[in-house]
Amino acid sequence: MTAAKQGSSPPRPLLRVVGLRKSFGQHVVLHDVNMTVAGGEVTCIIGPSGSGKSTLLRCLNRLEIPDQGIVYLDGQPVGLNEKNGRFYEMAPKVLAGQRQMMGMVFQGFHLFPHMTALENVIEGPVTVKRMDRAEAVREATELLRKVGLAEKADFYPRELSGGQQQRVAIARSLAMKPKLMLFDEPTSALDPELVGEVLSVMKALAQDGTTMVVVTHEMGFAREVADKVIFMDGGFVVETGSPGDILSTPRHARTQTFLARVR
Repeated sequence: MTAAKQGSSPPRPLLRVVGLRKSFGQHVVLHDVNMTVAGGEVTCIIGPSGSGKSTLLRCLNRLEIPDQGIVYLDGQPVGLNEKNGRFYEMAPKVLAGQRQMMGMVFQGFHLFPHMTALENVIEGPVTVKRMDRAEAVREATELLRKVGLAEKADFYPRELSGGQQQRVAIARSLAMKPKLMLFDEPTSALDPELVGEVLSVMKALAQDGTTMVVVTHEMGFAREVADKVIFMDGGFVVETGSPGDILSTPRHARTQTFLARVR
């Protein structure tokens, strides 16, 4: 029997959020949010518009600075240095290095319009990581193949559909070899007929063991792919559980009301 089976502590989560609070002026957007994400786990965050989902996601990589609380990635505080039990803001250059470990895909695609799909994907590895260009091209070509766009490598964003642009954006994030992928409603800006092609890529990533936190309104995706579902409302985590627990048999009345409206 292994040590783990004999009752040793479980492995440290890849992502741990402790007591996160965020306000904009007098409006509290996040109230004491706590969550964990294990390596290889897919966590979907659902809830009504304005519930704090996107703000939470942006606080994970410190695009928004929390008022209180700490985000740990692989055991290390994000954006903070600890000394004698106190936390201090880390230098921007060091934070930039941490952010490389968290790929983020937004609602909008944010591709460089003057660059081809291939050039968009290699930009980060070549410019930030100083990767050899030929190696970066090889890896980017494979990533474009992985997202079903190998034949579009030399196309500019204006020549691609919204779904294709979002798949390039996913490949661009993966090119930095992040430990964690963050998705902020990645299909919300797409025409309905294009949603499926992006979700298919995300399903494939999940099957490959990519650790993902996904803010989404796609309940079918959450039910099929998520290991854990978090329901948020009014800046609070109302309940957390398996897709079956949250989407099929939610305990809280607010969750029940929300799901009745989106099904």
